[in-house]
Amino acid sequence: MPTTQDYEYLLECKNVIGVDYDEREDRVTVFVTQKESDDCLADEDHVAKRVADAGDDVTIDVVDAGYGEEREGFDALSIYETVPEAAPGREGRHRPVPAGVSESNANLTAGTAGPYPARVTDPGDGDVVWRDDIEPGDLVRLSNNHVYARSNEADPGAPIRQPSPRDGGTEDDAVGDLVGYVPIEEGVRVDVAARSAGPDRDAADYFELEDAWPTGVRRDDYETLRGETVTKTGRTTGVTDAEIEATSASVRVNFGDEHGPVLLREQLVTGSMSEGGDSGSPVFLEDGALVGLLFAGSAEQTICNRIGLVESELGVEILTAEPDANGSTDGSDEVAVHTTTLDHTVSVDLEPSSLSLESIRFEDRIRPGERVEAAVTVGAEPGTYWLAIEDERTTVTVPKNGDGDGSRGRATASILVSVPDDVDDSLTVRIRGGPVGSLE
Repeated sequence: MPTTQDYEYLLECKNVIGVDYDEREDRVTVFVTQKESDDCLADEDHVAKRVADAGDDVTIDVVDAGYGEEREGFDALSIYETVPEAAPGREGRHRPVPAGVSESNANLTAGTAGPYPARVTDPGDGDVVWRDDIEPGDLVRLSNNHVYARSNEADPGAPIRQPSPRDGGTEDDAVGDLVGYVPIEEGVRVDVAARSAGPDRDAADYFELEDAWPTGVRRDDYETLRGETVTKTGRTTGVTDAEIEATSASVRVNFGDEHGPVLLREQLVTGSMSEGGDSGSPVFLEDGALVGLLFAGSAEQTICNRIGLVESELGVEILTAEPDANGSTDGSDEVAVHTTTLDHTVSVDLEPSSLSLESIRFEDRIRPGERVEAAVTVGAEPGTYWLAIEDERTTVTVPKNGDGDGSRGRATASILVSVPDDVDDSLTVRIRGGPVGSLE
């Protein structure tokens, strides 16, 4: 079955800055900076001819991005020296800081404070740039790389101001430091960065949205969202909504002179609901579930990262409420389980009682008869512990915290889960564990 990447050759065509393949409708949507008549296009720039020459028989939609001229990509929405004025109430100083108000790197014009709280799960994973002192369990606030890290140009520790400099933010308005980001590079799937945060200066609120939002985090089944209405809260245009036009788009985005147009894959594309300075805005479904992180757009479209990729690529878990002293977000002993299919039941058998299961995240779709990797996060006193699911066993070391006082910390380990062949719509996972000295 074809995927969007199979049609990325269309990005070679004049005016084409985005492409999306919808498997359900066998349809290719092509986003262009301007529409031109067939007689103005060379054969190599004619989308329908290129598809026919490739032997594909699919429906083609050509959608105007509204630039009215040839361009190399959509615009990252906070890279320019001039951005519009902020919506009323969003340009001011907020303490604690809610999502959706003016906030950015001290050397940028303006951006938007994104989702909080997010909990770091694995700061040593992949190519992510993290400050050396960041540990699993640390709380951070999210926005875009180009808002907090100035498109890879800022060093960890760079100050973040609320409000942004464009809105009068000064040194006295520093609200945190840049602590991590996913580098912007060809083929990346997210434009995301994190700053230091905490309940003393940040609120788990979303400006001018329902108090109960987010009701959850949408981490899967994005392909079914075409046509759904989404809502964002952002610095410049406030609360706006639009319909999802594409769910797995490959788009070229202009990040300024240092980077030029960069290809990003697996993006959500909506109708227009943003302007410059809205970068970093959290995006929600109608039921209040957080679904995207806004970062780019044009006069006709807005581009958002899938929020599930924001989590997995950066190595964080977005929480729906401020955690209590024990790390729980609701004061209960319920374990956070993040999966892509099926209902799920978790059975826990951990010794000693100080070892607790914080969350389990399945990193891929759960399919009968297959194995899927699970990221298991535990809380405990510093030390090394064993964890087991069925016959799979691993160890995890909970580090001492920065104060060295021996208080509880968190750590995450990966372990494979074998899914039974006869599983229907519910999966039970038993997790066992204890100090390594308790192994038989």
